[in-house]
Amino acid sequence: MNKLFSAALVAASLAAATVATPAFADDGDATAKITKHVDDVFARLDTDKDGKISKAEASKGPRLSKNFDTVDADHDGFVTKAELSTAMAQHAHARK
Repeated sequence: MNKLFSAALVAASLAAATVATPAFADDGDATAKITKHVDDVFARLDTDKDGKISKAEASKGPRLSKNFDTVDADHDGFVTKAELSTAMAQHAHARK
């Protein structure tokens, strides 16, 4: 039961982080760029259109493949749009 609670807590945190993405971006333009890039990545890599990218699907994207385990914040074997958005926002913030 604790594992289920932990997974739910991680999912809620990721959702909150996604909503808070503007805190990492200096302006709405940066947030819009991240959103567009995430949409483009999913259009290209989510081949089964289930709304998440598996490790096998990520293998066709070198950067995501290389960073898959870090981006997969809840370690469920899939990257969601929320996880990718959060990782990209954190990366953009770290670069500044």
